[in-house]
Amino acid sequence: MPANYGLNTAKVNSVFGTALVVAIGLLTTTRVVADDVPTKIDGSNVAGTGCVAGPGEAAIEVSVENLQTREGQVRAQIYSSDPDEFLEKGKKLVRVDLPIEEDGEPVLCVPLPSPGTYALVVMHDKNANGRADFFSEGFGFSNNPKLSLGPPDGEEVMFTASAGVSKHEIELNYIFGGDEEKKNKRRKLKRR
Repeated sequence: MPANYGLNTAKVNSVFGTALVVAIGLLTTTRVVADDVPTKIDGSNVAGTGCVAGPGEAAIEVSVENLQTREGQVRAQIYSSDPDEFLEKGKKLVRVDLPIEEDGEPVLCVPLPSPGTYALVVMHDKNANGRADFFSEGFGFSNNPKLSLGPPDGEEVMFTASAGVSKHEIELNYIFGGDEEKKNKRRKLKRR
């Protein structure tokens, strides 16, 4: 079964400081934000052909594991190496959304601004509303840290990407489950 690749080419428009997004193949979205530095990322990947990075560029192929349902989309976000910017609003560098297909594990190709150190967050956006619904949706991070009630520290999820494509397997964690059995258990606890 061919993998589902988040497919994207992004080019930052330095005049307006906004990202110009071109999606190829699948209906995915990538946003690349750079501080007025012209950045070109070759993410021209066609579904089933693999994740590709141009010469001197970096990308990561993200395999998403432990998906509880086949609904919604999977979102991957990249943050810089600054732990203080990890999960801060407006600080993500790249975002890729991939609709979930009926079979196979989702695999996203995420272009990086350049080789370097980053943090990766993956979310199973079950209702595809673009918002984190912590009580029903799954989350995973680079390095697959053990999660408690809060997010991991930024330093704990940093990874280094060199030029080319590196592979990452991300295990999703559902804080309060997400399946019907766990939902019923929560309801019973609330009634006590």
